[in-house]
Amino acid sequence: MNRLILIGNGFDLAHGLKTSYADFIDWYWTKRVKGFRGLHSTISNDGLCDLRFKDKNNSWNAWAFNNNLFSDNIDGKAIIDIIKNHAQYFSVGFAPMFHEICQNIESKGWVDIEEIFYKHLTQDDKNLPTKINRELDILKAYLIEYLTEIQKNISDKIILQNIKSKISEPIKETDIAIGSMAAFNDWKGMFNNPDEFLLLNFNYTSTANIYVSKLDMYSLTHIHIHGNLNNPQSVIFGYGDELDDNFKNLLRKNDNEYLKNIKSIKYLESSNYRNMLEFIESDSYQVYIMGHSCGISDRTLLNTLFEHKNCVSIKPFYHKRNDGSDNYMEIVQNISRNFTDMKLMRDRVVNKTLCKSLLEE
Repeated sequence: MNRLILIGNGFDLAHGLKTSYADFIDWYWTKRVKGFRGLHSTISNDGLCDLRFKDKNNSWNAWAFNNNLFSDNIDGKAIIDIIKNHAQYFSVGFAPMFHEICQNIESKGWVDIEEIFYKHLTQDDKNLPTKINRELDILKAYLIEYLTEIQKNISDKIILQNIKSKISEPIKETDIAIGSMAAFNDWKGMFNNPDEFLLLNFNYTSTANIYVSKLDMYSLTHIHIHGNLNNPQSVIFGYGDELDDNFKNLLRKNDNEYLKNIKSIKYLESSNYRNMLEFIESDSYQVYIMGHSCGISDRTLLNTLFEHKNCVSIKPFYHKRNDGSDNYMEIVQNISRNFTDMKLMRDRVVNKTLCKSLLEE
């Protein structure tokens, strides 16, 4: 019996890395403001946000100098808010998808960029796919630049022993789905240790790589299913829900531009997805969820994993908040959306009394 560990953004966050989309957008605004330096023009437009002086005699470089924006310690978002609140001097325009991203961060404090991308992609406008894909490409380039900076802070020093021990811990009989007990009884390995491990990494960063180098297991495989920062061309950033009715509508449009950033198609650019399939077909396996929200932007892949005949259980490691609450139920609700058989879901998902937070010893 094997173990498949889903590594999501919460894994990086648990290691103190600022990899949330909200952190990324904050960085973006600071980068934009720093870009005013040396810009001897009234216009600053990067395809996401268009900033303009109404007075043609101004320039962004002069404005930055007069407002002490040549320091590295500036709050880009605060400066952009000042610009937005002075419509008599400035005009501010947003690309449609980016506008909704910013609105979500302001109203909710978080955002799912890939979900917003899909929402805009499925709007009925024949001119939309090219525009929205171009917008996503710009965001993707910025995201790679941002995470590459974040990755510089990753080293062996951030390894968390309690996470390391969870990855390699024995399989517990109480975690196994009732419908899979026959497979467990047939196996019952030495001390119930998994035979093989697969780290299925949805992150672009190298955080999980340091665990691979420290876990002394010959049977450990690591797959960056969405690519990695060391090879920017490999990065997959888009949407993956073939079960959605709107996806069928995209296929009917017979326009490849609509499918340019659909994950399930982008997977065919490498052998990663095939290698994952070989692992789940080889033997029964338990799924550990470490920092992955299990949202529907990965629904095609997660449905394949969760409803596969060899899957014997799905165990979420939740995030415990400072106020004592946690997101176990949110993860389970998201998991349920990746199932077509709810009875199977209730059997395979490990109940909360048998789960722990990711950082719990």
